[in-house]
Amino acid sequence: MTSIASIPVQMGIAAAAYHFPGELQDIEACAGQHNWPDARVQAIIRSGCRHFHAAPDIGEVELAERAMARLFDETGLKPADVGAVIHVHTQLFSVPAAPRSLPLELVSRFGIRPLWTGSVNQLNCSSNAAAIQLAGALMASYAELRHAIIVSVDRVYGERFRLRQMSGIQSDGAACLLLSRDCRRNRIGALALRNYGKWHQGSDTNAAVERDMINLEWHYTRKVMQQAVADSGVALEDYGCLLPHNSDHKGWISICKALDIPVDRLRADNILLKGHACCSDLAVNLADIGLAEVDAGRHLLSVTQSNSGAFSALTLHPVASHDAN
Repeated sequence: MTSIASIPVQMGIAAAAYHFPGELQDIEACAGQHNWPDARVQAIIRSGCRHFHAAPDIGEVELAERAMARLFDETGLKPADVGAVIHVHTQLFSVPAAPRSLPLELVSRFGIRPLWTGSVNQLNCSSNAAAIQLAGALMASYAELRHAIIVSVDRVYGERFRLRQMSGIQSDGAACLLLSRDCRRNRIGALALRNYGKWHQGSDTNAAVERDMINLEWHYTRKVMQQAVADSGVALEDYGCLLPHNSDHKGWISICKALDIPVDRLRADNILLKGHACCSDLAVNLADIGLAEVDAGRHLLSVTQSNSGAFSALTLHPVASHDAN
């Protein structure tokens, strides 16, 4: 278990932006076109998921460029102020083929001259946690580094892989997080990351891993949430916003009940409205919901699960209340 408290730098999430391609699609309306099994489709609908976006004609680099352009446009941030660009993804094929480099193409496209740029994957939907830790370590090493961008992008290759077991459906899309040193908007309090190597093969194509995860994934989710809350120094009952990753609404309601979290603190609308955009869920949910919650003075807990055994929990706090702890 690791915590961002071990990194000697104050950091917050100053902004988030995302891009979803095309029109919003409905899983039931698309089931016949893609030969999705009706029983599985109905199970996913019962789990609280229904809508998604697809990008059959847009490449990963273009999706990432659109998300980053939106971040620059909405924040007024200048490329010259960005000291690091960290790329994260889940799908193994969600990168251009070698020798191309998605992060290198992004910094070239926007004229960024970073101190560091590169990619994080293999933690799948929890890769953002490692990227945030990396950003903190870079800021601790480089006093001149004030802003880092984490950019996430994923696409489905083959529509039969769009359905996520019985609990979700994947959206194609890209997103960006802007992390800033001494951010006056909020503070990252704690970040817990746990990876279970026994599940490294993933649950999509390994039936034994899938059975094991069905039995244990919510137990491990609970453990990582409790670790982050303990490290943050803020009691669980004082968190006013819980951001899930965007699948399995029923499961998140169950864990709220298990931990005595009022269900109205679970901000899960995007499970139905946007679908599961893999690594981008954190930025999507912060842009739509979470940052405004923290701006209003609430403590926030964001949680991820991955199909490869990685789990993470991030706490985000109003500046004044965090600095008082």
